[in-house]
Amino acid sequence: MRQKIFPKSIISSSEALNRQAIINRLGESIFSRNLILYQTIDSTNIAAKDLAIKGAPEGTVVITEEQSAGKGRLDRKWLSQSHKNLMFTILLRPPFGADHIFVLTMMLALSSIDEAKVMTGVDIKIKWPNDLYVGRKKLGGILTEFSMKDGVAEYVIIGLGLNVNWMPGDNDGLIYPATSILAETGRTTSRNELLAGMLKRFDTSYKMALSGETGFFHSRWNELSLVIGQEVEIISPEEIIKGRAISIDKTGALILENNSGEEITILSGDVSLRF
Repeated sequence: MRQKIFPKSIISSSEALNRQAIINRLGESIFSRNLILYQTIDSTNIAAKDLAIKGAPEGTVVITEEQSAGKGRLDRKWLSQSHKNLMFTILLRPPFGADHIFVLTMMLALSSIDEAKVMTGVDIKIKWPNDLYVGRKKLGGILTEFSMKDGVAEYVIIGLGLNVNWMPGDNDGLIYPATSILAETGRTTSRNELLAGMLKRFDTSYKMALSGETGFFHSRWNELSLVIGQEVEIISPEEIIKGRAISIDKTGALILENNSGEEITILSGDVSLRF
């Protein structure tokens, strides 16, 4: 595929993240109450987990311009150029059991997809279990971590890394081909506006989830899935499983149909797609 080339005048540096500007856009949202912005930090998930253990309130948001030890799934590093992208983590304390936690990951993915679509026109899909893709290239990833006590979540932290105003190169040393909103549109995007919009949408969704309205998120997650109906390989430390992806259930498990017509429930693993 030929690389998109845009006029230099279009590719300009983005504005810095501004805590007060984000709070102003959030209005009365729960996420406007304890929004913490760092210039540099090891990881927003690490910071949010530490704050959660120390009793930080629900709705705390940790944002940074730069990470030195960004976290992805399976202990992978999340690499991101400073002052170009979005890296943030949300702290929640929902009265959910472990089998309901995945709906929060669903909601953040959908909130991000919908706001990015409205602001930039970019069509984003979801690659199970937690990646955001445009076409065959990775745009972002979500990492959810939680602690349980007496069968109920003590806290849930949900981190999102999203490529916004960074232009991927051929020699970035990434595991997967990557893209960004800038690469897809040729225009820089206000990270302050994008983040505030995502959080406002997520706030609305979270209130729905607390009242038990979660079916909508599950249906849309499946509609936007990059893997449903595709022949896939699930790679885990123990084995490789091949089959056709049927659906993602409400707990976040991937349902596969193998060559014998049997349905298999996959709880975790990396998906290899045959594009």
